[in-house]
Amino acid sequence: MNVLLVNPYIIDFTAYDLWLRPLGLLYIAGVIKKYSNASLYWLDALDRFQENAFPEGDPEGTQKNLDKKNGTGKYFRTPIERPSIFRNIPRTYSRYGIPLESFNEKLDKLPQIDVILVTSLMTYWIDGVRFTIETLRERFPNAKFILGGILPTLVSHTPLKNMLNVDYFVSGYGELKILDIMENLGEKVLPHPQLIELNPDSLPYPAYEFLYNQNYLPLLTSRGCPFHCTYCASDLVNPRFIERSAQSVYQEIEYMHSHFRTSHFIVFDDAFLVNKQKRFLKVFKQVREQFDVSFYTPNGLHAAEIDQETAQLLYNCRFKMLRLSFESTASDILSRSSHKVNVKQMIQAVDNLEKAGYNRNEIDVYLLFGLPGQSVAQIEAALDFIKNLGVNPHLSLFSPVPGTKEFNLLQETGVLSDPVNLYQTNKIYFLYSKSGLNGQEIKQLKDRSSLLLSPNH
Repeated sequence: MNVLLVNPYIIDFTAYDLWLRPLGLLYIAGVIKKYSNASLYWLDALDRFQENAFPEGDPEGTQKNLDKKNGTGKYFRTPIERPSIFRNIPRTYSRYGIPLESFNEKLDKLPQIDVILVTSLMTYWIDGVRFTIETLRERFPNAKFILGGILPTLVSHTPLKNMLNVDYFVSGYGELKILDIMENLGEKVLPHPQLIELNPDSLPYPAYEFLYNQNYLPLLTSRGCPFHCTYCASDLVNPRFIERSAQSVYQEIEYMHSHFRTSHFIVFDDAFLVNKQKRFLKVFKQVREQFDVSFYTPNGLHAAEIDQETAQLLYNCRFKMLRLSFESTASDILSRSSHKVNVKQMIQAVDNLEKAGYNRNEIDVYLLFGLPGQSVAQIEAALDFIKNLGVNPHLSLFSPVPGTKEFNLLQETGVLSDPVNLYQTNKIYFLYSKSGLNGQEIKQLKDRSSLLLSPNH
């Protein structure tokens, strides 16, 4: 059986490669490789480091640009016609990812494919998923299509069946479900009693060999989050907070460093520092002694967990581009964020990081922007607080994620349609059309935030 694993295009107003790696799909690839005889093929529309990821002459595709910004950067984009619901949004609607000619050339080199696994991330990126599936259907009309990831986990399969030409939907963790589907399709699957879906330590390592840039690889030390923020779907995607053992995490870092010569690790955890005595402190005290590598935390760190010992270990282990989750200074918004951090704790965390060796202008802080009921004054107060702290603000646009408390309330009050229109969950659409902020206010707040960034941003 020939199996093709696909990371699809993004179609949206904006997309940026902040180490956006399809880790779930890489885990699935590792499981199929170990427990079946299937031949695996890989196609990633978003891998900027592969050959012909940019048109010839595009400066973003030069090695100089690919090597800067610590492995992050801009995707190639192709402007396309927008759906009518987006007609008043003052942004360009585009397809992000490798040129379509490059995508088709890669398809030309593939053998006949029997099963195609497609992953998904944002629910409002459904146009990119649909475009990718339709392109693949034209080439492999007899293949069985399986869609996994965030989209079929958070959205009912009934409407999805009318939107996407897919044979199987996989909700939640897919490692065991994929093997069951493949076995039903005739593939010989090896016994796997040791494979336990709720125990990440039992999973084979992700198939990182499929990534073109192995110097920057994702690392997951836990699944889910113990907090229950009203706007976040982490506890829907991961009903339980599951932590890996310190030994397993350390061994994976050791494996990636020796096997792929990886020197930069991207921590994908939603709650990296929670229970830090159990994982973080144990693992990274060893890492500090053994490896000359660096780490990045794009998902944000819980500032309340950053005591002096933690701050010092972060610095000594070369955690760079630190991003802290704060959300707001407003008490009602902090309550919607599970009270996971308050103003006093944020001040203390930044003080501890500075004492450990960080400059304040190296520290970034996420602030919610466009949350329902959030006023201009609340956002301005949060920006004033960040200015006084001397750190960098990052406005994190609210998106009404299906199944969250915020989303359900917006449907109940008629702000969002029922049944769901996935276009309405787009963060840019919601900001301009549903947040209560007008275009002038949005521009002024974004400009003010930009003025607070340090020169190296």
